Amino acid sequence: MIVDLHLKGNLVIVVGSGNEGMKKVNSLLTQDCEILVISSSSNPQITKYVKQGKIKFKKIKLNNASFLSKYKPYLVMATTTDKSLNRKIVEGARKMKSYAYASDDPENSDFAHPSVINIADTVQVAVSTGGSSPAMAKKIKAKTESFLKKSISKDDIYQIKLQKFARFEAKQVLPTQLDRKKFLYTVMNEKRVKGLLKQGKYKMAQSQVKKMLREWK
Repeated sequence: MIVDLHLKGNLVIVVGSGNEGMKKVNSLLTQDCEILVISSSSNPQITKYVKQGKIKFKKIKLNNASFLSKYKPYLVMATTTDKSLNRKIVEGARKMKSYAYASDDPENSDFAHPSVINIADTVQVAVSTGGSSPAMAKKIKAKTESFLKKSISKDDIYQIKLQKFARFEAKQVLPTQLDRKKFLYTVMNEKRVKGLLKQGKYKMAQSQVKKMLREWK
């Protein structure tokens, strides 16, 4: 079962700054969470992200998982090249009631980390083999990524963002989930809204949503 963890505002610790560690960091950048990279060494990409305020970095000589006691992470991802150390980090994270993942041992992790196709930082499509074959998940991702990016238009991306806006506005006015659901589908199919999004007039589309909500019965 693939789930999308709500990481917004939560601390995620990535242990290790190698290729696997950076893959995990890059996958987290769109999640609006606090990212802390812990490693015995840095790299130019980490330095860049720290300067941009996207992540935090702590240089620590890694021998065990004792460093975790200083933090309250929601999720810990162990990506070092030392399998024994990764296992200790996973066990330490679990003792703290945190979700834990080891890049070299997905079967003993709390979840499998899928290959993710990211489209405009808005749509994420996961390809997962449940940890059975990360290599095949990556291969299938490569086969489907270009197709999906061509198929999902700018209009679709605008519509997703507008749906989020419309849901927030509807919650202030419409009393039931069923009412809000009907309203959101109406917004999605409304010709005026679709025309504005096609022209890239997102602010005007938002105004149209507000008008529709005022007139909603």
